[in-house]
Amino acid sequence: MICNYDDCPCRNERPCRCNDCEKGIMILVSIIGGLVFAAIVVLLFINGFLADPGFAGWTALISALVYLAGLIAAASVSEKSRKCIRCSLGSLIFGIFGTIFTGYLSISAALAVGEVFSTVIVALTAFFFAYMIVSTLFLIRCLTQCREE
Repeated sequence: MICNYDDCPCRNERPCRCNDCEKGIMILVSIIGGLVFAAIVVLLFINGFLADPGFAGWTALISALVYLAGLIAAASVSEKSRKCIRCSLGSLIFGIFGTIFTGYLSISAALAVGEVFSTVIVALTAFFFAYMIVSTLFLIRCLTQCREE
């Protein structure tokens, strides 16, 4: 579907609606942000600057679980929050459950610098965590810019 200016999320006075243009932008920015963040974290991990990757895994796991609970609570607050959550639910769930799974994997495995498996797990955890954060920023943007219909 081709997106014209009137349907894109660049309008300030837009109703809370979800379109393919906004979803595509959210997914693209989330993937790019996740890849950049994962690359930075992997470079820190490979060079030994990430002291305890297990702590980072616990942090990602706990923040994803808290965010999941907050998302469920926010869905019951108002119609506007339900519309915004419904619009970005796929990306939010992908980021949250990816962070939960890889965070659990990173705390349950013995991660050591120089191992390929450890590097991949750290990269995936960082990617999903950043994906979740960027999707959250798009949700916040939707909540602050939308007006009730």
